[in-house]
Amino acid sequence: MGDNRFPNSFSRLLNSRAASIFRRPVYIFWLSLLAITFFALTFGLNRLYAQKQQQLSRYWYGRAQAALESHQADEAISDLRTALVYSHDRPQYLFSLAQALEAAGRITEARSYLLSLLEDEPGNGPYNLQLARLAAKENDVSHAMRYFNGAIYGAWESDPISKRQQARQELVSYLLEKGMNTQARGELLTFTTDMPKTAQSEFWVANAFSRLGDDSSALQFYKAGLRLDRRNAGAMLGAGESSFRLLRYHEALNYFKAALALRPDATTSGWLQLTSMTMDLNPFQSQMSAVERRHRLILAMDIADQRLRACTQLQNGSSANSPSTSQSLRAQWIQLDDQLQNARSDSDVVQLLAPAANLIVNIEKQNRCSAPAVGDQALLQIYANAEELQP
Repeated sequence: MGDNRFPNSFSRLLNSRAASIFRRPVYIFWLSLLAITFFALTFGLNRLYAQKQQQLSRYWYGRAQAALESHQADEAISDLRTALVYSHDRPQYLFSLAQALEAAGRITEARSYLLSLLEDEPGNGPYNLQLARLAAKENDVSHAMRYFNGAIYGAWESDPISKRQQARQELVSYLLEKGMNTQARGELLTFTTDMPKTAQSEFWVANAFSRLGDDSSALQFYKAGLRLDRRNAGAMLGAGESSFRLLRYHEALNYFKAALALRPDATTSGWLQLTSMTMDLNPFQSQMSAVERRHRLILAMDIADQRLRACTQLQNGSSANSPSTSQSLRAQWIQLDDQLQNARSDSDVVQLLAPAANLIVNIEKQNRCSAPAVGDQALLQIYANAEELQP
């Protein structure tokens, strides 16, 4: 009995040690599994939370964009601030907030957000363009120019060439509005070097040159655009106006007729009537008989006489044109009319064209008269350009 006690005790001790040794990995396994499960659960919850935040930010951002499109700037501002709570100051949302603030007339706040964004991305095209628009609104020419150039040479995420061209177009329009024609012409010429060859671009350039008073260049671009789009009534009208100012009346007449056929309206009809009357009253054509030249000059004198009589009646008691001025013009008209009635040869009529031009222009340009009729406008167009039209 005594001999067996020791081996049994040793055996039990050995078994308990072995059980303990095998139990420890099991504990470690279960603890590890529990830790992994907890980590996975935490990760999943964080992921769900992040996804929910993204969903909410997108939802409020979408609401804000819809509000902006509906011109509800204040509502858009509120929605964007809510979206920013969930998006942690996302630049895209901050930029939209600046746009909404500008739309609401809160220029100082809008500029603050934009300058903060620009500080992080100095070469960002959209940020520069928005700042240029703000500066333009506040009549800050130097900053407007600076930011417009930043937009033109800045970085754009999509379609950068087109976006830079559009920024330059905005700059040209701004310079034209400010009367800075020299700078506008330089930017416009730069735009034309790599402009898209589309009818819309050609017409835009033509209109810009027209605003600069360069009808020759304007007509060139109108023609280029019309070769691509013959159905554009506005461009036809613009080409006609440029041709008219260049004294190319037959060409202008054809453009006005084409424009009227595409889109009948009062403006085009007025231009067509004015051009027709200008052609009918023009005595400066070289291939014209003496009888026809004299007849046209007599018609012009009659129209000027009616204008002088109407203006004299309106100016009675007015200091705009004194009675002595009207009397002087009347005396000159009577003298010239007598000379015209006695003119028989073409050379006699041609010699009267210069003094007639001077008198007619002086009559038609009187102040404090009623709006000039079509005939009066035609006379001014003809006789104010008499030196260029001399036969």
